Amino acid sequence: MIVVVTLGNAVLWAVARPPGQPTARYVGEFLGAEAVLLFSISLVLATLLTFIERAFGGLDRVALWHRGVAIAGVLLMVVHPTVAGTTPTTDPSSLALNLGHVAMIGLVLLALWAVAPSLRAARWPGPIQRLARISYERWLTGHRLTGLFVAAAVVHGLLIDPVLAASTVLKVTYLVIGAVGIAAYAYRELVARFVIPVYDYTVTDVQRPNETTVDVFLEPVGRPLAFSPGQFVFLAFGGDNGWQRHPFSVASAPTDQRLEVSIKAVGDYTRDLHDQLQPGTPAKAAGPFGGFDYTHGGHHQVWVAGGMGITPFMSWIRAMDASFDREVWFFYTVNQEAEALYLDEIRTAAAAHPTLHPQLVDSTRDGYLTADTALAGLPAGADPWVYMCGPPGMTSALADGFHQRRIPANRIRWEQFNIR
Repeated sequence: MIVVVTLGNAVLWAVARPPGQPTARYVGEFLGAEAVLLFSISLVLATLLTFIERAFGGLDRVALWHRGVAIAGVLLMVVHPTVAGTTPTTDPSSLALNLGHVAMIGLVLLALWAVAPSLRAARWPGPIQRLARISYERWLTGHRLTGLFVAAAVVHGLLIDPVLAASTVLKVTYLVIGAVGIAAYAYRELVARFVIPVYDYTVTDVQRPNETTVDVFLEPVGRPLAFSPGQFVFLAFGGDNGWQRHPFSVASAPTDQRLEVSIKAVGDYTRDLHDQLQPGTPAKAAGPFGGFDYTHGGHHQVWVAGGMGITPFMSWIRAMDASFDREVWFFYTVNQEAEALYLDEIRTAAAAHPTLHPQLVDSTRDGYLTADTALAGLPAGADPWVYMCGPPGMTSALADGFHQRRIPANRIRWEQFNIR
């Protein structure tokens, strides 16, 4: 749908060109309009609306499209003024031009901030490295300004674009596109919190199995949140620095009113949770979200959990009953065996369900898991479905390996561990 809308806007600009517009300027202004379209789409994708999540097969996939579309918009926006040039009536100190500068600087900075953690520090200048070290919590706060910069870009185009001034069709289309994006941003910031169900919980137990992980158990204060195995929720804990909403996969089974989440200390906020969270802390859970569901797959399946990516698989395992009819080769990869959680419970489940074949992969001892190793135990002629959750580098490398083994893309599903 995104591709169709983007191409449709390009076709409209191709057939609705008003007379008297120089080609370079017209192409440049089209790139600016296309950038606004992509930004508006990214804002719509950020609304957390249920029908969008279902259409993309999970909120993690929505987040990836949101990021990709926004980055594409930034690239077009950067090229736009170079190709379009300036009009004879452009005043260097005008409001329209300054709004364009504000929009470009703000959106470029946010885009660099978003991709900075994935850039290799040795190849990029100091400012990029400093952005990469800024915590997720601060990035998320800054990211909420995106809609304001998009609004500045929309107004900039309306005030300065000579093509829009000469074509009613293109101007109306541009206005509708910009209005949809701004409305989506307003909904996300002002309305969504009152529409998305929020459930009150209390922390009843906190366990710290190692120096970087905290297991949190929460009891509902009133009506419990209903979810499907493999989904995640946005949790906000109370306290002095509390009520920051973060996504966490649920490890408990849907039949258990108590929510269990495992949190790894990787940022300022999660480190504080590991060190300071105590029983009795109030919490709010919003959701559920996600479409990570093995029941959509066939009989032969490969599950791969990396580190904290074990959490949604534990929800699957805890929800198993006598109707479980899949044959699963389950690989749990960790840096060293001491980091592995839930091992006894996984082995107990395997004893109760003989078609669940778990295997712990200690990468220090065994090396990294490969697609060949993961598929080695399957019977000849099996057409497996693959489900993965773990660090992006691991899931991406394994996905490439599974593709090389001719497993269709629609049979390879991974929960995105990092959607920043």
